[in-house]
Amino acid sequence: MPDKNPAALRVAVTRLDPANALPQFDKHWEEATREARDSFTLTPCRAFLEQWFTWVAVHRLPVVAARLAECERIVAGADDRAERRAAAAEISRILAAAQESAR
Repeated sequence: MPDKNPAALRVAVTRLDPANALPQFDKHWEEATREARDSFTLTPCRAFLEQWFTWVAVHRLPVVAARLAECERIVAGADDRAERRAAAAEISRILAAAQESAR
């Protein structure tokens, strides 16, 4: 896992998904720094770091990233309520495990 700072996370995102995630990362960082500057608080930057640190923790394991994407697809489009709930619960477990492993 990279250090929890914007430069190290950007390197990790570049390695994992330069075409899709890197532009989102850069845009999100610009928004977070602008909001932090405008509101005189570091909270947006801290939230940015947590979000992208978790993203890296998930996406460094392709099987986990694929399962997360599948669960997100199910939540967004399944007709069966129980299936959507099960997928949402699995998303929660995946993200919690990623955050825990990143500590």
